[in-house]
Amino acid sequence: MKSSPHRPSIELLFKRGLGSAEIARRLQISSSTVRNVVAAIKKRGDASEVKKSGRPRSVNTRNTRAIIKKRIIRNDGLSLNRMASQLGIARSTVQSIVKNDLKLKSYKLRRGHTFKCAASLTLSGQTRDLHY
Repeated sequence: MKSSPHRPSIELLFKRGLGSAEIARRLQISSSTVRNVVAAIKKRGDASEVKKSGRPRSVNTRNTRAIIKKRIIRNDGLSLNRMASQLGIARSTVQSIVKNDLKLKSYKLRRGHTFKCAASLTLSGQTRDLHY
């Protein structure tokens, strides 16, 4: 979850004695955001952001996402496996970046029947015209 840029103003208005609903109305933001910041003020005494616990991202960074996005735009036929091996990261990481961060759907290209440039095609004994 991203931190609210309104934290200092919420803290100031709360310390002046305004309620959560009034602060939300004045700043034109969600009342749940105001309630979360007010709860943090009551618990810790200020609205400053707390350092997150856990291991930080090491591979799925803004730079890696940009590289993957450029490669997809430049060469749509590139497989996730090949891209992962070229970047030196796990295929599952590339897959989650493509799916979750870039909001794209990956698929495997299959070889199938292709039509050559022809004026007509015979299907089940009938001649069908192709319109290009």
